[in-house]
Amino acid sequence: MTLLACLHALIEDEWHFLGEGWPVVETAKNHRTVLKEVGLISRIKDTLLKRLGPIPVYFFLVTIWPKFKYPGPYREVEKGLLLLYHLVKGLSMDEMAPFVPRSSYHAIHSMFYKKEYTTHNKYITACLSTMFSTITTRLVAAKEKNPPLFKHVTLHVDGHDTRATYDGESKVEMYSYKLKKPGLRTQVAMDCNGMAIWVSNSASCKSNVDGTMLLAMRLEKKMHAMDCVAVDGGYTQFLKKLTDESEDLGMQNFAYPVRRKKHQKLSAAESSYNVTFGSFRSQMEALFGDLGSTFQRHNNRTPVLVDKKQTYNLQLKLALLLLNIKRIVALLELPAEPIYASWVQEGFEYPCEEGDIVEQPLDLPPLDNIVKNGKSMGQLQQKFLAMQVADEDVIMDVLERRSTTIVIEIPPMKRRNEKTKTVSMHETDEDI
Repeated sequence: MTLLACLHALIEDEWHFLGEGWPVVETAKNHRTVLKEVGLISRIKDTLLKRLGPIPVYFFLVTIWPKFKYPGPYREVEKGLLLLYHLVKGLSMDEMAPFVPRSSYHAIHSMFYKKEYTTHNKYITACLSTMFSTITTRLVAAKEKNPPLFKHVTLHVDGHDTRATYDGESKVEMYSYKLKKPGLRTQVAMDCNGMAIWVSNSASCKSNVDGTMLLAMRLEKKMHAMDCVAVDGGYTQFLKKLTDESEDLGMQNFAYPVRRKKHQKLSAAESSYNVTFGSFRSQMEALFGDLGSTFQRHNNRTPVLVDKKQTYNLQLKLALLLLNIKRIVALLELPAEPIYASWVQEGFEYPCEEGDIVEQPLDLPPLDNIVKNGKSMGQLQQKFLAMQVADEDVIMDVLERRSTTIVIEIPPMKRRNEKTKTVSMHETDEDI
């Protein structure tokens, strides 16, 4: 089985949202509330379309956003777009003012990330672990994509440091040696297709090294016995403890660089292995780079202001989920049906009743049936034309047979000796 076949099978099993259509969402009915327009909504839609594409936004709007009703006298769809735009552009609350009042957006933001945190975190975590990767896709991808030395490696794990300031801790406590600035660290597990599938909690950088966070992540409960995870040298001293606590995993489930022994140099073979391994591990940096270019909130150019670490963590998970969808859509070249971009239309809103006219997906037959139906229709059309020609021939024959000459005698008016005049004419159906 090829990798593309495995991924298409995964899409068939897990991506049900592609064929379910827009959900019916009952909007709040309050006679005192007048629907207001979101400022610069076309800019918001254009940005999301360029950064994410139609399908990731459609997924968010049909599966995540309708779980709750959010405050504010605006269209439900546009409230969801505001939340995504804030994540993509990395804006502060004050910088959202051109679109809606700061207080209005703050209410939406707080409800999604704080009040309903548990529901959203559970659902998004489940989507990350099931929608993009299985042990089969990982094994096949490793065999097709990895360099010869690492055909057995199915996963990568690395820490992602984000510049951040947190009211509950000092900058010293949050200091990151990678960034040379205060930040939050999160462990991310990625498969060989570049899909982030497991994400740890986020913690301050200084006192939370990669190895201890890996143990807290309980990777042994998530991995399959056939998985092999590539880690860098900062994790190796923690691997024995991890494998000791697992019944299924051993050191064969991990790949790591060769460490130089004290007072000894690496051999040429060991150095070559480490160089190849480092190049192979650069896939993680590619993922984090793509994350930062798509979501400015995670590009580390400016620090993220954090009042709750779990809020930042949920934002990171949501960003990785949407990025996964964008990546797999590009990998499989999934067609962007018109329904997936309905949210771009001016004034678009969820249907309020089952009978509302909103573009929905069609249950179209496969290609073989489409071609077969086309040939069948072509044959029917040929028969129809043949019948039309035959009918015209019959009609002409009948008309010709009904054509006769009638002699009408016109009596003389003035001259008695005037000869009889003969008029030739064709009978019609009315005369008969």
